[in-house]
Amino acid sequence: MRKYEQVAQELREMIIRENYEYGQDIPSIRALSKLYDCSKNTILRALSVLVDEHILYSKAQSGYYVANNFTQHGKMHDGIRLDSGNPVVNSFSTVNIKHLFSSAVDLYTKQSRDVSKRGFSSLVKILPSFLAEDSVYANEPNIFLIQGITQILSFLTEAQFPNGKKTILIEEPTYVYYLDFLRTLDLRVLTIPRTQEGIDLKHLEYLFEHEDIKFFYTIPRNHNPLGTVLDYQTRRKIMDLAIKYDVYIVEDDYFGGNFKIPQYVPIHYFSYSQNCIYLRSFSKEFPLIRLAMCVVPDNFIDTFQKISEESYFYSYHMPDLVSQAMFETYLKTSIQKRHAEETSLDLTRKLELVRQTILQMNREVVELIGAQSGYYFTLRFNRDKLLAKKVVLELERRNVFIKSNIHAFYHPENFDNSVRIGLSKVSMEDLQIALNTIKQIILQNDRVAV
Repeated sequence: MRKYEQVAQELREMIIRENYEYGQDIPSIRALSKLYDCSKNTILRALSVLVDEHILYSKAQSGYYVANNFTQHGKMHDGIRLDSGNPVVNSFSTVNIKHLFSSAVDLYTKQSRDVSKRGFSSLVKILPSFLAEDSVYANEPNIFLIQGITQILSFLTEAQFPNGKKTILIEEPTYVYYLDFLRTLDLRVLTIPRTQEGIDLKHLEYLFEHEDIKFFYTIPRNHNPLGTVLDYQTRRKIMDLAIKYDVYIVEDDYFGGNFKIPQYVPIHYFSYSQNCIYLRSFSKEFPLIRLAMCVVPDNFIDTFQKISEESYFYSYHMPDLVSQAMFETYLKTSIQKRHAEETSLDLTRKLELVRQTILQMNREVVELIGAQSGYYFTLRFNRDKLLAKKVVLELERRNVFIKSNIHAFYHPENFDNSVRIGLSKVSMEDLQIALNTIKQIILQNDRVAV
């Protein structure tokens, strides 16, 4: 990396780290030259890079200013919102949004909606190389564009699979909205505990072998609500068992590689294009669009096409033209990679703050689960000392909002007195305030020194 590129990267990180606001000026060229021990020309080249990226703008004889607060998290006037993992639209650079929209209009000027397509050919053509960057290897015929993961999960749940099986296996706890859908159906649903340590593979094999499992729905990384990651051996073993017992894995990788985990490969990597359906959404990294992807094995292509045809008349699954066009432009520019790097850096710092703060608290009262990756982590409380419901209400009275995990359990009796905390809408400053408030509540309910 050249010196000016290194300086540009460090300046970018400084703007994120120190939470610069729109219009705020950065240090002078002379001060930056001294800070980074380089020439003024090097600083000017670095600043030019950030201007081209719409991060900075210059004023003649005045200096450089932040063009758009791309690290903002939609600070709410009604309190500190930790009860959601969905970022607000302005968490994404408005300058970039306008650029992408303008480019998208030009790109798709002569296109029209075609319900027979899996997505527009120019977009689908670049998806295999994009997915390969996350170690998801698939050919164009195996990739389908969809509006969202929740919608496609509902289709998969009710569809007849090639293995002819009927029972759905899910982790517990897991994604609330999918559980809400499952509860409306007259289907057999089995659960397997998901903990800080992962999944009991012996129990999983027993279920695969002895039960009529159609598919196992799992969120291996960036788990919602735990914020945990299944280790390499577990991910590999899950896929090995699925192939051995003819069970499909539905891998929900909704956040993809937007939180960097060194040498991570998804479950799909071990599938050899067998028995694994890979789901990836983009609503959390690019909240203005409604678009996701479904990667299916060869023997599932006909099944998915049938799902598409049957669902058309009551729930059209294809993303709209604007979403596809903006997403194609998003991938063809450097915006996607840069945004993913910024998001990962921001979350790395927040999760480190969480670990540092929570691990200082009395572990006999509160246990930190996860805080390893993604937007979520879980706090589990000792029932004899503090009820999760009480923590939620106490925080709400102090204008801090979190969410109980009770609805993340398919069987309410398995609820472990825990809460989920989301980091998508909170600044570092407000996160520290919220964590300190939780600490105060624990101290008030337990006289043992933290």
